[in-house]
Amino acid sequence: MKMQLTTSNQGNLTASIVGAFDAESCAEHKAAFEGICADAASKLVIVNMSQVEFLDASGIGALVFMFKRINAAGGQLVLLGAQQQPRDLLVMLRVDHIITMIDTLPSQNHTTDTLPSIAA
Repeated sequence: MKMQLTTSNQGNLTASIVGAFDAESCAEHKAAFEGICADAASKLVIVNMSQVEFLDASGIGALVFMFKRINAAGGQLVLLGAQQQPRDLLVMLRVDHIITMIDTLPSQNHTTDTLPSIAA
């Protein structure tokens, strides 16, 4: 898995993931996930999953870990563009009922006001 982090003009963070989001890649990027959470207070964090080919329980665990930490810090986590197997798994496990999933961004200048709120 490769991960690229970008920050918007509003200070929101996008983590673009490419490849398999599995146990090996989660262990490899653990420090990056923790850094994202530590810097997430009152921010929108978008995990771009449009190029994730495979997702397993470790990847789900990493997403839930980030969701809990980001939410506790007053931020919001959104999953963007999950396709095929990753999307099917997220829906089957009902993760989409907890973490907002969107197919595309409403605009280039995304804020928490332009995205659906987190389901309770």
